[in-house]
Amino acid sequence: MDKRTGGPSTVTGPEPDAEPGPEPGTEEPIVGRDAELARLFRTVDPASSDPLLLLVGEVGAGKSTLLDSAARRAEANGARVLRAHGSESESTLAFSALHQVLRPVPAAVEALPERQRTALRHAFGAEPAPAEPDLMMIGTAVLGLLSALGDRQPVLVVVDDAQWCDRASLDALSFAARRLAGEPVTMLLGARADSPVPGFDRHVPVLALGPLDDAAANRLLDLRPERPTGRTRARILDQAAGNPLALTELTRAATPTRAAGAHDATTEPPAAGPLPLTDRLERIFAARLDGLPAATTRALLLLAAMDTVDSAAVPAGPWHTEDDAWLPAERAGLVRRTGRGVRFRHPLVRSAVYHTASF
Repeated sequence: MDKRTGGPSTVTGPEPDAEPGPEPGTEEPIVGRDAELARLFRTVDPASSDPLLLLVGEVGAGKSTLLDSAARRAEANGARVLRAHGSESESTLAFSALHQVLRPVPAAVEALPERQRTALRHAFGAEPAPAEPDLMMIGTAVLGLLSALGDRQPVLVVVDDAQWCDRASLDALSFAARRLAGEPVTMLLGARADSPVPGFDRHVPVLALGPLDDAAANRLLDLRPERPTGRTRARILDQAAGNPLALTELTRAATPTRAAGAHDATTEPPAAGPLPLTDRLERIFAARLDGLPAATTRALLLLAAMDTVDSAAVPAGPWHTEDDAWLPAERAGLVRRTGRGVRFRHPLVRSAVYHTASF
């Protein structure tokens, strides 16, 4: 018997190509992600036999939007949703992500057996802790707590930006996830494609979000209040490279707007160079530039200032691919080496480098 269904553990779900219906309360339709939404909805369905799924994609690919949609679907089906959001500032704070997950259910923590309850209270700083946390007991406590909650109603644990969650929390959650087969408990994790999630990097089903195809990217632009047209539209499509957040934000930044106090004057995007980023995008893509060596920053700027969005090769001279200046940029996920060439990982990185440089 399966606790999820009350019947045999083998359950037949929707067909793989089934399309999800519209989500009530969604402000804008999700474009170009029908297959991904269908997979997520199957995973959070109470009849699902898959207790775990890792959703990966680049910055702005729509991971958070899809996870939110799956969480709404689960809640509509009667599930209890527990959430955590990874943060760089808390990535070194042991059990900070686990605290986010369990904070809404203090009564369930108190109902645990004494040793498990004490281990969790120690982990969360509610009581003086021993020199070393009892990791086995903490993992067992998380497993027991989620299983007990699942006896009352289906449970969905959603962890976004998991690449920034502290290792102790990830270890506790992965310990539980590996033992939840047959339980009405599901875990969804979202992470950047280039950032492994410790504890969830082996034998975990992965759903990868690629770029939107041309048709979906154009549909998304057509949904904007001021649809870009002509050369501006072509530049947005080229620079965004199928990234949903980039398509939306670049449209906001590049669409001509009426100048303040003027009747007819409008501001146009620059005719040359990459399109300017909105403040939101600039913060996201420029964050990885902080702290890079001066030689690396200069190499990136020279690459960004080249005529093409991504040059197949770096100019000869001190900035060739064998130069050590590229190593910090490669480690920061800004560029990738292709034979004797260097490319930005995404055109938006080029734009961030270009527009954050001083005059």
